[in-house]
Amino acid sequence: MSDISEVLRGLPYFTDLPDDLLERVSRSTELIEVPADTVIIDEGSESGEMYVVVSGELSVSKHSASKDVELARIGPGEVVGEIALLDEAPRTATVTALIDSAVIRVPVAAFEDLLSDPRVVRRMFRTVTSRLRGIEDTLRHEERMAALGRMAAQLMHELNNPAAAVARSTSELSKLHGELDREVEALATGYDNPTVLATVEKPERPLSALERSAAEDELASWLEEIGVEDPWQIAPALVEAGWRVETLKEVVANSPDELKAHEVRWIGLILATRQVMSELVIAARRVSELVRVVKEYSFVDRAPVQEIDPTDGIRDTLILLKHKLADIEVELDFEEPVPRLEVPGRDLNQVWTNLIDNAADAMAETGGTLTIASRNMDDSLVVTFSDTGQGIPEHVTARIFDPFFTTKEPGKGTGLGLHTVHTILNRIGGSIDLTTGATGTTFQVTLPRSGR
Repeated sequence: MSDISEVLRGLPYFTDLPDDLLERVSRSTELIEVPADTVIIDEGSESGEMYVVVSGELSVSKHSASKDVELARIGPGEVVGEIALLDEAPRTATVTALIDSAVIRVPVAAFEDLLSDPRVVRRMFRTVTSRLRGIEDTLRHEERMAALGRMAAQLMHELNNPAAAVARSTSELSKLHGELDREVEALATGYDNPTVLATVEKPERPLSALERSAAEDELASWLEEIGVEDPWQIAPALVEAGWRVETLKEVVANSPDELKAHEVRWIGLILATRQVMSELVIAARRVSELVRVVKEYSFVDRAPVQEIDPTDGIRDTLILLKHKLADIEVELDFEEPVPRLEVPGRDLNQVWTNLIDNAADAMAETGGTLTIASRNMDDSLVVTFSDTGQGIPEHVTARIFDPFFTTKEPGKGTGLGLHTVHTILNRIGGSIDLTTGATGTTFQVTLPRSGR
């Protein structure tokens, strides 16, 4: 047998084929050395051959939505280029050597000769159907993410304008309130008992919830006694500012009885107004911060693949999922310095979202701790997500990365979260592993330092 037929015989795809078939095929094939970054198939070009990977690794990518999307990676013993030959159509994807590789070029005539063997036909059918499913899943995911990006861009634009307006208005309101205080101070200088200027020091130790409730009850009862209108409206603000029944009695001790209620209510309303303004400022800042986080998270108006700090995306994701983590303690342990990786940040953020969301679901009923840590390796960054939930049953672990598989009750979840994680990591050259038991589950994500 020839050298090429011996090589083919050593590959699982061809190992049980007849010697005469391999010999015929090898006469018209050639073994080619392919340096890294060499394109052996161009998307849109005419099809004329199939390739069998002998050593190395090839990347299959397709141009979609103004960027190149990696569909699959092809390793030793696998074939590529067969779909276009079967369909007698132009190439649907680009194939590039990721590292120095060796391939066997199989022209059309030799390809058709191979198809004369039913074993090759069956294997080819399985390969093609599996590859088409993978391509469809990847492109559907890319389309969803592109649509999400466009929607996020529009939503952020619409949200940012009113949020900025609220922030400006509350800031202006605060300034006006300060000027009002100064005018009141000027007017009060002519009075013997300038109640409106009275202040009190806040207690050094913040009140507990029980202490605060008791203080508000006591103060509201006294306010009602002296005829203050709607005492429960101002009691919380007075307590928050440090006022108690004794201090208020001192302030109004020399005031006419018919004015005491109005003086105390004035102090309370001023304090309540300040409290509301403070809450408005905080809320406006919070909306603006969420707008920023979503823009960063979805990489709106940014290149899909760029050099990023992956832990920034983890922090942004924790903010977005804060509502699900209310009863869960989150601990971050990132080894410094965190390496910057050249990866699709939007896709990586989807990985973080699914892993954090799953951890939150695992501890939803009991609470617990989510520990997110990173460790620097020579050629990779390892990020772990450890929860203290009940763990994943042993019979389930083998299927958790399957599409549409979920352990959640009907109506909750699509079963695509971990499948999406696995698909994205595979596409960017990373990997994911898990360990699980009765005390919790840890997902370990490994990302190559060199990126794609």
